Amino acid sequence: METTLPLEDDFDIEDDIEDFDDTLDYSHKNFNDIDCNELLTTIESPNRIINFQLNSNKLLVVPNEIEKFQSLITLELSNNQLAQLPHEIGSLKNLKNLHLKNNALNDLSFPKEMLQLKQLELINLIGNRFKQFPRQLFHMINLKEIYLSSNQIIMLPDQFQHFTKVEVLYLGENRIGNIPDSIGCMCSLIVLNLCDNRLKTLPRSISRLTQLKSLSLHNNQFCALPPDIIRLDLQELSLRNNPLVVRFVRDLTYDVPSLKELAARTIKLHKINYDDKSIPKALVDYLNSAKSCLNPKCKGVYFESCHKSIKFVDFCGKFYLPLLQFLCSPACTSTSTCQMATTHSDDMNSKFRKVLLG
Repeated sequence: METTLPLEDDFDIEDDIEDFDDTLDYSHKNFNDIDCNELLTTIESPNRIINFQLNSNKLLVVPNEIEKFQSLITLELSNNQLAQLPHEIGSLKNLKNLHLKNNALNDLSFPKEMLQLKQLELINLIGNRFKQFPRQLFHMINLKEIYLSSNQIIMLPDQFQHFTKVEVLYLGENRIGNIPDSIGCMCSLIVLNLCDNRLKTLPRSISRLTQLKSLSLHNNQFCALPPDIIRLDLQELSLRNNPLVVRFVRDLTYDVPSLKELAARTIKLHKINYDDKSIPKALVDYLNSAKSCLNPKCKGVYFESCHKSIKFVDFCGKFYLPLLQFLCSPACTSTSTCQMATTHSDDMNSKFRKVLLG
């Protein structure tokens, strides 16, 4: 039996491919609301669409026709002018990825139907106008990635125990002044970005984030870190532009000792006997207030004038953290510190860049 192949003119190749395409890409088309609404009404078989790209247009609202796209897994609406999401967004029960970066969304922009997006795994809200952490997110039990950087968030609710599956949390470039204890319940968290906020400390519960690999804390107001942080198996720790680093490393000064202190240091160094019968009691009290230099090879003391130095302590070979130590003079450096720096100089330099400079 002879088989006759169809001629190329018998069908449109591009149309045939399009019939099986599960992606609609209408990004960067300069669509306005009217154009977009009309476009969605003309699309045949909207149920076959899995990936819908509508980013970088001029949309003020999401068309109500979006509810017909029941198979959507990814909806890209970034770089528009959205100030509100429609109730129909809740009908997208299969949606896993929702991109809303760089819009005009605020604390009142989410309808209650957002709670129906139980399959959502990623939500990108970077560059919007949220002043509060969207509480609707706590009900989305399958979330894995949350991006909320570059908003105006001041406070965080103590409800992060609901985010047991979240692996990535970006909260940088906000106005956050405190991190709640419940952050320690995010047992799957791998990446935590808190840079460019107003943080001065972290809760001790941070040590329970056993999966955490990357912690970004730069451009905050940290003067200290909780000691429990050494329990973390971090690969990246960014601390630049915090008082913890800036004040200790860049602004350390040494005040020249007074004649009184120099004389007192000499008496203590040479172990000259004194008592309140030979010198005034005030001077006896002063001499008794001597503090030993922390350099184990130095026998000197200091009173009011000391040299503040940084000793970088190696925590289990993971990274180095700066600890402040007091020496009797700039020339008096700790032998142990110098030896460590000499032995591991290349390795430490790379760790400094990684830890302190981010």
